[in-house]
Amino acid sequence: MRAVVSFVGAGPGAADLITLRGAARIGAADVVLFSPAAVDPTWLREQARADAELVDVTRLGADELLEVYRTVGSRLGRVVRLLAGDPALVPDLREQRETCEKLGLDVEVVPGVSPVSAAAASTGTTLVEPGADTVVSVEGVESVRELASPGRTLVVHAPAARAADLAEALLAAGLEGDVPVTVAYKVTWPSEAVLRTTVAELAAEVKKANLWRHAHFLVGDTTRARPRPGYRVVEGDQPARWTARARRPRVAGEARQTWPRRGGSTAEPEAQQAEPVVEQQGAEAVQAEEKAVAVKRGTKAAAKKPTARSPRTPARRGAKKA
Repeated sequence: MRAVVSFVGAGPGAADLITLRGAARIGAADVVLFSPAAVDPTWLREQARADAELVDVTRLGADELLEVYRTVGSRLGRVVRLLAGDPALVPDLREQRETCEKLGLDVEVVPGVSPVSAAAASTGTTLVEPGADTVVSVEGVESVRELASPGRTLVVHAPAARAADLAEALLAAGLEGDVPVTVAYKVTWPSEAVLRTTVAELAAEVKKANLWRHAHFLVGDTTRARPRPGYRVVEGDQPARWTARARRPRVAGEARQTWPRRGGSTAEPEAQQAEPVVEQQGAEAVQAEEKAVAVKRGTKAAAKKPTARSPRTPARRGAKKA
């Protein structure tokens, strides 16, 4: 039997969003390494054993952290290293695993709820949909210009204080200023802040909200609160989604719009050409009937009343007097 180090995803921050397996590992651990920025220490103390040692990993250097692993390994104990969100999105997870394996420790990874997923859930949006089914997660602003694309959802984890640099990189990548951006700060925490803005207004809105620590920026059309002009909801057996194939409803009596056929012909169907003629004939019949009623009643003035012009017949201008 050897000592075990469990890298546990702590989720986005809310205590009830940690997995059951992750909570079980915390309850069985001899030492729990955590960061107050990722886990509430009060809740953690309630979940851990009374004799368990809770260590703030942000106060340890690399050598001190290595010594903790060695000590627990010599005791054949269990260590839990809590990681913010999902361990799969932690850049240095591979390095930490290799370090523990070199010390002769068994390693386990327990998945967690990603803050990116929590941010999308808090706004009621999704990160993928038809036409924008690619999600790219970026750490920092440096590579945004090369990875941003109009048909792609970009998730950037960076300090909110660099919002102006992020907006500049997005514009340089070819994105329009009206592309929506969702800023998710400490999602699921009591101090949660979620901003809906655009690339052009990003820096001003973040400054107005007084955000400067790390946040998640969700960039792309999938994060729109409402569909952009020209989009409509497709309803049916499948879930509703946004599509660019929008059509304006026809108004009664309006001629149908036609598109050039192969060979350049834009001729209307015969049924469409006949619509104005039928409408004009109907108007003339109504006028004749009104005139006949007026004559029958003996109302001379009404009988001599000029007939109204057809709504389809333009008024003559400059007609000569009789």
